[in-house]
Amino acid sequence: MQATAIRTAQRARTEQARTRAIVRFNGLLFHSLAAASFLETAVPLHVNRLNHVFAAHPDVALWLEQVWWAQRAELGRRLRDYVEATWPEFDWNAAYQEFHESYRPRSGLEARGAVTALEALGLCVTAAQAAVFYRALANCADEPALRALARQAACDHGGCFDYFNALFERCKRDERVGLATSWRTVRAACRSAREFDARAAFEPLSRHWGGAPTVPELGYGEFRARMVALIQRHAALGRIERLLFRPWLERERSAPAPQIPEKRPERRLLLAPHPVAA
Repeated sequence: MQATAIRTAQRARTEQARTRAIVRFNGLLFHSLAAASFLETAVPLHVNRLNHVFAAHPDVALWLEQVWWAQRAELGRRLRDYVEATWPEFDWNAAYQEFHESYRPRSGLEARGAVTALEALGLCVTAAQAAVFYRALANCADEPALRALARQAACDHGGCFDYFNALFERCKRDERVGLATSWRTVRAACRSAREFDARAAFEPLSRHWGGAPTVPELGYGEFRARMVALIQRHAALGRIERLLFRPWLERERSAPAPQIPEKRPERRLLLAPHPVAA
């Protein structure tokens, strides 16, 4: 019986080493996990700003500090540990410092005045996108440890979505927030995540290796296209989630070219926050 247990343990270690090796040479997983670890670790920058935004709601400030901050910080620590264990040649600390210096001046969602309902709606979008991202990783990861980590992260961000959704419903009863304004806020939050947050976390990743990188270098455009394809394939997006991710499918804006003005019909689509299943 003891010999059988030893053989079983050896097979488990061999399988774990095999699946970890698959992850180790996967460029998309490295870039997505390292970038996610930066964004999760940087959450205090958001908390400090949001405490000011929701100053009239002491219960929200308390939840942000005691639940949201603690939960995101723990996830950031676990992601960092995973990245450092899988890619020990990568200098996580140096890369994070570069990211932090560029991210700190503009951290947080785009300014939307003092309308707390819109801040809550933007946070709904952020939590929904994060939950979908981690859910896709959980559904496609070969390694059990990574699947468990991503599944828990998706669940945590889904819970944050529920809280911010309830906060949005509560705040919009006291503030006049129209459909058009809400839709613009949703799109602005999506574009901010795509064009600023994710890009800022991605940029330092190729510059901080102690030796030859074990993964192929990716440009941000290629990374984004591959990540969108992975999410579409593995996240089982619902109708509202597909609308949320539409800005990720659009081409990035470049220098504007002269165009003939085109009159377009006004879009009248209600995009209500939708819980993300973990």
